[in-house]
Amino acid sequence: MIMGKVLLAAIDSSPQRRLVLDKAAEIGACMKAELHVVSVNDLSRHREISFAVPNGEMIAVLEAEIHTVLDEARDYLARMKMDCRTHAPFGATAEQIALLAGELRADGIIIGHRHLSWLGRLVEGSVGSDLVARTPCDVLIVVEPDKTRTFEGDQEPLSRPSSLT
Repeated sequence: MIMGKVLLAAIDSSPQRRLVLDKAAEIGACMKAELHVVSVNDLSRHREISFAVPNGEMIAVLEAEIHTVLDEARDYLARMKMDCRTHAPFGATAEQIALLAGELRADGIIIGHRHLSWLGRLVEGSVGSDLVARTPCDVLIVVEPDKTRTFEGDQEPLSRPSSLT
């Protein structure tokens, strides 16, 4: 388990960001940690512009999307009585998260797991794997609960209630 005083939650615009924020709030509250949320503007991860030369307008649109994601994260955490500081660096996702974690002297990073196909991982790579290789601290990867999975002896499918809907 991550033990320290600074947590960094890394999110993007995917639906998994809520799971990451829920886990960050849960752990952050237990640790009384300073919580930071980062969303990296990584132009290489946008297929729609990977073959184009990014111009100022494209970058402005992507930057606005990142800030919207971070504003929504701040509001979501505030409803759970958690304060956070947000960061929106440009660059390679894993590299920027690891750099920020080092600057903050983070004790842990919390990220989500995007269920990519093998081809998707081949094309896009795995931020989680790259981050673990680069980071100066622990990395917790939050996975989406499988509502159909049961364990031996369970009568009901597993589910985890969300703290907010």
